[in-house]
Amino acid sequence: METVIDVRSSDRPEIFDRANTDGLFGRTRRLQQPLGQYLEGTEMPRYLAYNGRSGVGATQGNNESLTPAGDYRAYLLATTVRVVFVVGDDDGDRTISLPYEDIVAVDCTSGLRTSTLELATVDEDRWAFECKGDLTPVREYVDEATQVWTRTLTELDRVESQIEAAVSALETTDLDTAATHITTAQEALDNGRKRVEALGEGARATIDGRLQSTQARIDTCQRRRHVNAGDEHRDTARRAWENRAYERAADAYARAKAEYKRALTVTASEPPAEVITDARNAVEAEYTELLSAPVDAAQVAASAARAATDPAARARHWEDALDRYRTAYELDWGRDRRFDGDRASLRQALADTAVELVDAHREAGREELGEGSDGSNREGSGTACDSATAHFERAREVATELVPDRRDPTTDAPATTAKQGAGIEP
Repeated sequence: METVIDVRSSDRPEIFDRANTDGLFGRTRRLQQPLGQYLEGTEMPRYLAYNGRSGVGATQGNNESLTPAGDYRAYLLATTVRVVFVVGDDDGDRTISLPYEDIVAVDCTSGLRTSTLELATVDEDRWAFECKGDLTPVREYVDEATQVWTRTLTELDRVESQIEAAVSALETTDLDTAATHITTAQEALDNGRKRVEALGEGARATIDGRLQSTQARIDTCQRRRHVNAGDEHRDTARRAWENRAYERAADAYARAKAEYKRALTVTASEPPAEVITDARNAVEAEYTELLSAPVDAAQVAASAARAATDPAARARHWEDALDRYRTAYELDWGRDRRFDGDRASLRQALADTAVELVDAHREAGREELGEGSDGSNREGSGTACDSATAHFERAREVATELVPDRRDPTTDAPATTAKQGAGIEP
């Protein structure tokens, strides 16, 4: 067997499956256990090297060098996740495991017939392995793997800090900042995952637990962000509704529903799916109610006007109804969203309301003139005359704008002075 083997490009050496090898004098034991017994989980071998006498030297630190006994050998195995030394001995194989994240330096020196690989760790230990082959390819692989693992773990630390920043932003409802941190965290996690997977099958499994838990935290933040955004859009919709900004309310409800839907597509346990579903259903119910709100509000105002016995009060209610019908009529009916009612029926309702409003103002004006005709209170007569004038002017204004064919504006003659009040023809 060659002293240095690239396991990726050659047949699997028998030492992985058999501790004994055939020699001139029968079976020779190289290890107590086959080398494959020392691979963990999905860990995959990449390079294999051995020596028969040098073993593994401890050139720095408090560790002791390991030398194989008798016909046993010392093996260096570079895998997807670590460098492991296995040294055969009658009392049992001895092992040294150096995960790549613990290796801080990799050196290789070559002599006339041998080469030596030296590995330094974060604990300031230094191990040396000598063999007759060229260990340069091993050094290159271990050095690359060490850098990959170092960058990956650094990236994962960065992910954790981004998640903490996202959580803080969510607590203060700074959703834009939270989104930025979540995106940065996800990108960093994806980069780290790709680096580890590039080492080969089995590398990711070593830190898969951390990858999964970190991904779960990112997903939880993402789900919370969507829910919080949905809640904010819902609040915006309600405020817009109160201000009769129905289109803005409908748009906000649509955005709220979309955010809740996105939240449900994120795999996370918090916030619970049933809570998000309830919020989404509530938004849909409110949105459905909103679609009838413009016409309903106008009809309520019209009913209040019909119920009013005082002409001035009736005029105020018809003013409110006119304003609400106008709002309903001016909605954007060209969108896919459809509010209740249609433009033709609303145009008719708007005209009918205008007629009622004109009549109410005329009646209120005539009533004010009647009160002002009593000459016992000259100051009160002037006030009544001013009020009558305002009613007649408003009646003429509405009639001219909305229903000139149904109410002749010229029949409204405003009072100009308190003295002329009694002579005004309504």
